[in-house]
Amino acid sequence: MIPADRDELNMVAGEYVLGLLDDTAAREIEEALADNAALRQAVAFWQEQLHPLAALAPAAEPPPELWDRIARRIENEPRQGRLWRSLALWRGATAAAAAIAASLALYIAATPRLAAPSYVAVLYAPQQQQAAFVATGGRNGLLVHAVARETAPRDRGFELWAIPAGAKPISLGLMSDEGRLEIASLPTPVSEGLTLAITIEPKEGAPHAGPSGPPVFLGTLLAAR
Repeated sequence: MIPADRDELNMVAGEYVLGLLDDTAAREIEEALADNAALRQAVAFWQEQLHPLAALAPAAEPPPELWDRIARRIENEPRQGRLWRSLALWRGATAAAAAIAASLALYIAATPRLAAPSYVAVLYAPQQQQAAFVATGGRNGLLVHAVARETAPRDRGFELWAIPAGAKPISLGLMSDEGRLEIASLPTPVSEGLTLAITIEPKEGAPHAGPSGPPVFLGTLLAAR
């Protein structure tokens, strides 16, 4: 159930962007984005506020032997100590989750009217309901980033297109390998109803004059407010 209360909606949107929701709740948010303007605005707000923080931390893979070490340590630990550590772990996890929720609430209370994007688009693969990219725009600028792991074939990339009504597609450039593209000024006005499309194109020669194949992801800008 998507909350009707604005503060609760902002809290849920923040938890969604942080990845704290379970799969069922996350899917409910994704399915509601197309029809719920308040939810779109809240999600877009938190994405713009929180996603840049992710760029500050480099990606890291845990050592492949880490799980075996953890499993051996748990197996060799006395049952009573194991139970106590489990309780401490869950208490710590609960406290951490509460701290995150409290931080979100404080941030919302302190900055309830920060500027949010004017337009939002969720890009899906045709015939699918899983969101792949989210675009947020205001004035003539646009920010597009991946919300799902999508990769193009080798030596090719995802190219973003704007398709004004009754006009040919206009290339906005290739998405980065991290699934992000920021355009400070579009060659066409950012407005409600503008179609955005992503195709798979050769990296060489981009931006291209026109797409070489059908869109793999499509979305339409809608008013966030």
